[in-house]
Amino acid sequence: MNLMKMMHRTATLFVVVFAFVACDDEYSTVGGEIIENPSNLELEEVEVRAYSKKINSVQTNNLGNHLLGVNNHPIYGQSTASILSQVSLPTNNPSFGVAPELDSVVLTIPYFNTELDSDEDGNIQYALDSVYGNTPIKISVQESNYFLSDLDPSADFQDRQRYYSDQQELFEQNLIGEVIYENDNFIPSTQAIVSYEENAEGEQDTISSGPALRIKLPVDYFQQKIIDKEGSSVLSNNNNFKNYLRGMFIKAEATAEDGTMILFNLQGSDAGIELFYTTEVENTAEDGTIETVRNPRNYKLNFGSTIINTFLGDYPADVLQAIGESDEDSGAEKLFLNGGEGSMAVIELFENEEQIAAFRENEWLINEANLTFYVDQDFVRGIDEPTRLYLYNLDDNRVIADYNFALNFVQDGNENNPGTSLSSFSTPLEIDEDENGVFYKLNVTQHVTNIITNETDNVRLGLAITQNINITNNSAVRNSENVEFYPVMGVISPKGTVLHGNLADEEKRLKLRIFYTEINN
Repeated sequence: MNLMKMMHRTATLFVVVFAFVACDDEYSTVGGEIIENPSNLELEEVEVRAYSKKINSVQTNNLGNHLLGVNNHPIYGQSTASILSQVSLPTNNPSFGVAPELDSVVLTIPYFNTELDSDEDGNIQYALDSVYGNTPIKISVQESNYFLSDLDPSADFQDRQRYYSDQQELFEQNLIGEVIYENDNFIPSTQAIVSYEENAEGEQDTISSGPALRIKLPVDYFQQKIIDKEGSSVLSNNNNFKNYLRGMFIKAEATAEDGTMILFNLQGSDAGIELFYTTEVENTAEDGTIETVRNPRNYKLNFGSTIINTFLGDYPADVLQAIGESDEDSGAEKLFLNGGEGSMAVIELFENEEQIAAFRENEWLINEANLTFYVDQDFVRGIDEPTRLYLYNLDDNRVIADYNFALNFVQDGNENNPGTSLSSFSTPLEIDEDENGVFYKLNVTQHVTNIITNETDNVRLGLAITQNINITNNSAVRNSENVEFYPVMGVISPKGTVLHGNLADEEKRLKLRIFYTEINN
């Protein structure tokens, strides 16, 4: 499967006219990117405040996809992502047949991949997507005795329980038994997974599927844990089973300074722990005699509804110091954006209500308003930067009006492509370059018009990396001052960048740029 195809294109959006009132879902007399330059078009540059915030702990049991591995970022240092997951029964009260004997147990999690041309022998070739790095890491698997509740008991089981990225120490304190798998030299393979299956004629068919993390787990452990429990209460339903086998902890560890980090979907149909076994059956031979033979069978355990990412790693001291010195009153020279348990920027567009009132008196027709974030190329040169940035209403935990505005336009068939969709709202990196370097541009035309014309609140805006701009879910944040929610798509990205802030040199300084036309009275 192909998670994303990072393609860059130039977005052109005609100036449009809609009627807007104070709701984010409605529109005003403003447009997207300007494609003409009327002779009476004016530009106003407004000073803004922008500063960085470190995300110290973020909810990770609502991500959809999860990271596993080690990433050494040139700016933000080494980070390690591990996974704790429930395991669930596909069916209640499974029957394993007569005298079942377990042959092998395989844990499988497919990689996101792109199918390439076949080689000269006709074998399909693959390229892995969402794999970062190529240095071996250590992976281990162990049973967890930490009970993962789907619902929050402190909220009378009315709300979903939240689990956070900084809880690895707690989870590791609740590991039991021996490590059931360990590999000190793991690195993802692009090889297809080949298996064999007996068809109706008794012949072996070759089954080929895409590359996957595929590891053999101990037979004795699962014989005792699953097969031998047939008919018992622990296999009668998933509530009992989740309390019996409470979870599996898949731990990643660094074996060198660099590493490899992989984005997985553990809830895909091909992911799980499959038990391959044989059972006795009676067949009637051609001469009418009854013979007992062993037939192959399999039973697959799924990963459960609660899957948690944990992150370990510390920012370098100089980066932490720079973030700590960000001033909410005056802003910052540099903005530090990084995924995972990372960092984001807070943007405050207007200084106070008096400044907004002065703009209202102008009675301008706002053609476009944008924020252009120049990349600090001296700081980040040569790194793999994120393709897209996402801007959202930080105070109210919702999208801004310009995001909704962009949703109303078909993007030439690329409306679902994370690399190109919603380009009128968020310009992909390096879609253009001027004398000041490469930049991201975020369209805030509707948002600014709401504030000036429709008198909506001048809320703080959050700026974060996004793995997929089409997904706007946010995760709860704790232990981070004045930040309550952070985009889910930022949590699952190992990428980072550094931008020029509002205290940078004049030519690269972050400003709110408003293109307007005077209204003749």
